[in-house]
Amino acid sequence: VVAVVAVAGVEFGDDQPSTGGWTAVGETYGEDNVKFHIALKHENPTAIFDTLLKVSDPSSPHYGKHLTKEQLAKLATPVEGAFRAVGAWLKNNGVTQFEQNWSEDIVTVIAPAKVVSSLLSIKLQVFSRDGRAITRSTEKWVLPADVEAVVDTIVGLHAFPVSKAVVRSDATSQVDPATLRKLYGIDESFSGKTASTQALAEFQMEGYSKTDLSQFISHFNLPAQEIRNITGQGQTPEGHAEANLDVQYIMVTGQLVPTDFYIQGGDSFDLLQWIDDVANDPNSALVWSVSYGEDIETIVQQFDSTYPTRFNTEVAKLGTLGKTVIFASGDSGVYSRQSSIGSFRPDFPASLPAVTGVGATQLDSDGSETTGTSFSGGGFSLSNYFNRTTSCPYQTGAVNTFFSTSTKLPPANLYDHDGCGYPDVSAQGVDFLVYINGFLQGVSGTSASCPTFAGVVSMLNDARLAAGKSPMGFINPFIYANPSAFNDMLEGYNNGSGFHGFYAVAGWDPVTGMGTPNYPKLKAAALSAP
Repeated sequence: VVAVVAVAGVEFGDDQPSTGGWTAVGETYGEDNVKFHIALKHENPTAIFDTLLKVSDPSSPHYGKHLTKEQLAKLATPVEGAFRAVGAWLKNNGVTQFEQNWSEDIVTVIAPAKVVSSLLSIKLQVFSRDGRAITRSTEKWVLPADVEAVVDTIVGLHAFPVSKAVVRSDATSQVDPATLRKLYGIDESFSGKTASTQALAEFQMEGYSKTDLSQFISHFNLPAQEIRNITGQGQTPEGHAEANLDVQYIMVTGQLVPTDFYIQGGDSFDLLQWIDDVANDPNSALVWSVSYGEDIETIVQQFDSTYPTRFNTEVAKLGTLGKTVIFASGDSGVYSRQSSIGSFRPDFPASLPAVTGVGATQLDSDGSETTGTSFSGGGFSLSNYFNRTTSCPYQTGAVNTFFSTSTKLPPANLYDHDGCGYPDVSAQGVDFLVYINGFLQGVSGTSASCPTFAGVVSMLNDARLAAGKSPMGFINPFIYANPSAFNDMLEGYNNGSGFHGFYAVAGWDPVTGMGTPNYPKLKAAALSAP
């Protein structure tokens, strides 16, 4: 939840550290190993994101000319002497287990908690929530001057994981596979002739159930399909609601597209490690659906304003390689799960320019779709990090139109008018019928919308690849260049459980984005793009 500093008259956060609902239960044992990452400053800090915009703009002669890993690594070159300075510092402080990543701009460190505490001059604590435990700190790290000069940020010790909530709405109908495929005009399956692939990323040992997937496929008379590859730290013996939802419904819209499952074991929640793993794996999927986020408010509020921009650069790496990264936009409307009063809290990382954020809609009583949900996460990023004109120019016209036509805007001091708007798109998100522990249950949230839209993108990739074209990659510029390929949602108010919010209007809005996918029109637009 990036919501933290005074910008354009907007005040975010307060003096109390935000821990995303996690409670400190004690200090970390000194001998317990702790893992974190050191992001080295880039020689050219904007090169990766600039390249992303260039290869993703359908009107650009560079559209679809995605990079190789080797080309990307050159753009990620750290400032001269960065690793040498960091390595010497680590060794001098008794750290022996550290290594650079494939692009040499991230250093991963594993060391005992007492060593890390001394190294960074912070107190590490164990935080607990819902039976899980993580090691984090709410204190600012301190680096020697020569190290600070070559380091962008420290990752893995301060942000708190936020999984998307399972929420309910007042919808009167339930959503099943046939409903989704009819709503979005999907009447075909994977051709079986291209390299189109899709994947889910799960964390903290949130595995899926193979048995539940089999029952889901059988009950709804779907084509037989299994997970192709499981990567990360391995599968769990039992399934979880979030992972079951993700797997079952990405296979509905992206029917028969080879599907992978990435999972981090134990209580690990390391988005940067996931990004690095995907970029480094030559066989990683082209489309990724992620229904998780981070509460980074304490970091950016109190001591590290570089984290959002550097994390956006890391996500942008995947887009330059031709991959589509899709995140659920959050389930608290304009607020966060911890606060439904005061200033709006943009969701992280769904509000990042390099991410495609997906909001939620719901069925009307007659089975039609015209309405965004009250919980659909949406709003604007903070413009001192991501200004709409420079960071997301592809959406400037659509968002400016929203401001010029909306007649019921919330108080201007609650949000940043000049930030990048999100979500970018939306899809159904209420009362999905999901098999969990052998029974059909209703599950809601943008975590349902996210895999639904991801499967659509996988089908677009199948069509483009079959025509000898590049995959969609970072899809946001394409989305805003093709407004008629989406079903416009005209109703909805995303106040979450609070008082204020945004209203849906014709065109883009911070409730449903550009709208929900119209697959036949999207396919035509995708095939007409270079």
